[in-house]
Amino acid sequence: MGLNYRSFRRGTDTRRLIGSALTLAVLGAGYYGFQLQYPAAKTARACSGMLAVDSVLDLAGKSKLSLLGLGFDVSSRQFDVSGDVTEPAGLATRCMVDGVEIAIETTAGAQNTYSAYQDDEKASSVPLSGGWQGLMVTKHEEATASVLLSCKNWSSKEGSGILVTADSPYDVEATESIRLKLARAATGTAQRAAEKTGCETEVGDTAELTAPEATARTVSAGSATGTCKGMTSTRTVRETAAGKSPVEDCVLVGSLRLVSAYGPFSDASQAVVNGKYGGHDTPSGVDRSTAWTAATCQGALGIAYYHASPVEGSDRKFTSEPLTKEERADLEHFAEQSAARHGCGAPAALPS
Repeated sequence: MGLNYRSFRRGTDTRRLIGSALTLAVLGAGYYGFQLQYPAAKTARACSGMLAVDSVLDLAGKSKLSLLGLGFDVSSRQFDVSGDVTEPAGLATRCMVDGVEIAIETTAGAQNTYSAYQDDEKASSVPLSGGWQGLMVTKHEEATASVLLSCKNWSSKEGSGILVTADSPYDVEATESIRLKLARAATGTAQRAAEKTGCETEVGDTAELTAPEATARTVSAGSATGTCKGMTSTRTVRETAAGKSPVEDCVLVGSLRLVSAYGPFSDASQAVVNGKYGGHDTPSGVDRSTAWTAATCQGALGIAYYHASPVEGSDRKFTSEPLTKEERADLEHFAEQSAARHGCGAPAALPS
């Protein structure tokens, strides 16, 4: 029986086509797998897919077009904020993107508020610009940004709002450029998280963001235009710009430090344990080291807590050296101005 050359060739061609297809499939799968290791792809999967990829990569010092994923470390984990809160899918989550740490959680039960800085007179909370409800704290050449969004369609049981906390890269000085990149990463991630979780909210204008100042400014009381505007009990004050920061402070140099705290930043001051008014049972009062008042706000801002305490290094006790008439007026004025900026009700009257 003779060889059928045409049939033989047809079979050979078919085998070649099948072999080529298999080769392309293997190469395609390998290419796809390689793509998944790109910095942009790895970042997009982190933190339940809620990161503002381009901004986070920029902060980490990587281009979104980079193909070099080797050594670009990304990790994520989820955590629970509180047994009383049923978080939306994907929350709460924390991730590390090549030295940039970011946490995204509900405002109710939040664990990542920088309440410790409220007790540090040298670490001022500077507001974010562009209409964003957020702050940045710069300390020891490192910076932390927080953004708070109220979710109109979430009850307190559902978390009330979204809080994003982001740190500048490890071992990188928080220069003006880094602070701007950090602000963009935090606000962009907050907006992305709102979109992913169905949070109905109002956001700021990213195009209007500028780099927050690294420190507060010291000026004469009469020339103050920010958080210390209108203070009269001292000649010199230390202030930041007046914005929508969930934590604000004004230092009356030589006498008092005035602080406002909203929502999870107020709750972080032992309020859950000792009382809902910044850790007190009454909306206003004076004890040994604190004079305070409070106001009711909308959404995730919750209870606003305004308080005065002696400056660092002072041994003053309000029980033996009470607020002067001018200091009392300054605390009231500070609280009223802050409450008005945040759309809250009138602060409670201080006791006589």
